[in-house]
Amino acid sequence: MNRLHLLLPLALAFTAGCSQPAPPPSAPEAPSANTPKAAADPYAQPDNALQMSEINLYMHRSKQMEGVAQKPEFWVHATAFTMQGQNAYAFQNARAVVYSEQEGHEDVVIDAKRGTFEQDRRAVLQDDVHVKAGTLQINLSDITWEKPEDGSPGVARSDNHVSINDPSLQLEAGALRLYPDSKLFELTGATGTVRFGKDSP
Repeated sequence: MNRLHLLLPLALAFTAGCSQPAPPPSAPEAPSANTPKAAADPYAQPDNALQMSEINLYMHRSKQMEGVAQKPEFWVHATAFTMQGQNAYAFQNARAVVYSEQEGHEDVVIDAKRGTFEQDRRAVLQDDVHVKAGTLQINLSDITWEKPEDGSPGVARSDNHVSINDPSLQLEAGALRLYPDSKLFELTGATGTVRFGKDSP
């Protein structure tokens, strides 16, 4: 009897020792290479972001005449700025001016609700963008001003819907390239009305 009582616990202990341990929880599946990643928000503010107000930012032409005061090529003023890194800013409620190199040529004025600025590289203006160049009124969702690395004059561009109003024309287009120094603009997929001769104001 005592022997049977002794064998029973030994058998149970042996069975428990030989049972396989529960498998570890499976690791979470790695995201597929084809899974799209959410784009970083260029206006997201880090916890330690330095915020400023009523600040002016400038881009100057690559070729400056020594000893001669010259206008900048691009200037932006906004009611609020946040530093996004070295020489990079996000801003709100902005007015920007693209200055013509030639005296007597009208400057291009851009108003926008927000944007980003990278020193000596580019500025992006977004949300309810209005561009005024002489009598030309241009409405867009965004416009990018880029300063070429080769020192040539900067170019303003947009690859989204463009609406242009002028006493002599009303146009809609899918993209825009604006060359302020030469006062030329290029439109892609343009449709609308252009008045000539006596029909023009």
